[in-house]
Amino acid sequence: MSKVNFKDYYQNILLPNRNQIKVLRLSNPFTTDLIFSPPRTILNFVHLEKLIFDKVQIKYFTKVFCHLKELSKLHSLTISLAAGYNQQSLDRIFSNIFHLPKLKYCKIEYEIKRLGDEPVQLYFTHRDSSPIECLIINGRFPFNGFQNLLWRLPKLQYLSINCLVQSYYNLEQEKLTHIELKYLKYVSLKFDFINFHKFEKVMKKFFHHVQMLRLTTGYNEKCLNAKRWQQLIMSYMPYLRIFDINHQDYIGKKKFTYHHIINQFNSSFWMEKNWFFTHQHDRKKQSTSGILYSTAPYR
Repeated sequence: MSKVNFKDYYQNILLPNRNQIKVLRLSNPFTTDLIFSPPRTILNFVHLEKLIFDKVQIKYFTKVFCHLKELSKLHSLTISLAAGYNQQSLDRIFSNIFHLPKLKYCKIEYEIKRLGDEPVQLYFTHRDSSPIECLIINGRFPFNGFQNLLWRLPKLQYLSINCLVQSYYNLEQEKLTHIELKYLKYVSLKFDFINFHKFEKVMKKFFHHVQMLRLTTGYNEKCLNAKRWQQLIMSYMPYLRIFDINHQDYIGKKKFTYHHIINQFNSSFWMEKNWFFTHQHDRKKQSTSGILYSTAPYR
């Protein structure tokens, strides 16, 4: 839709029916320019329940967020960021999201193009606590901020992060009081060189009520310690029904050790749970990579 056509649509369709609109999707720069000029214009949509920003520049969020919390029916927010943001602006967005009083669903997507870029560091305040029940983060999220994030989401039920990244620097962890995430049932995480020992501590603190755990890991044999997983599940995740793991690693000279490790997942504990695993090697072009993964994890 051209800018002229959208302006006509906005004036003749959207504005006259603004009291009935429940879902609003903004995907072009000129749409946000028009609707958020001035930023308080968003308050015209008093019954808005679901708001979607698709590839919108970050500058619009900082202007409009203070007004979003006045929309009493807004419970779903999807944000896909265009290029042109920095660490401070992302930190501000997460903090502002947590101040939306009725928000239940939140999906945020952002991209750091250069592999060498340091993942964003997030510094939440003690006032940042949110009623969010479903959180999806598609972007490089720092593991150093993972516990902090969970602590701010006492009603969280569903969590998905597609790139949990080990920070390059050892930052001091904020000391937080214990919180039980009694509603958290589903967790899906993809690791980027995460220290498994540190992640294990997080699971012990927060994953007691988790029923479905999906992990994508790689190049860290500690993630394949079946006995360690068994003890962890038995002691700290008693409600776990589905354990879905996909682990890729280099085999090379470790071939026999690798086979021994994955064979441990064939013990009676895993059989009784009906959790089955298999592995495969990519021998094309003399490749030395191997993958361990769950089979039929959702039965």
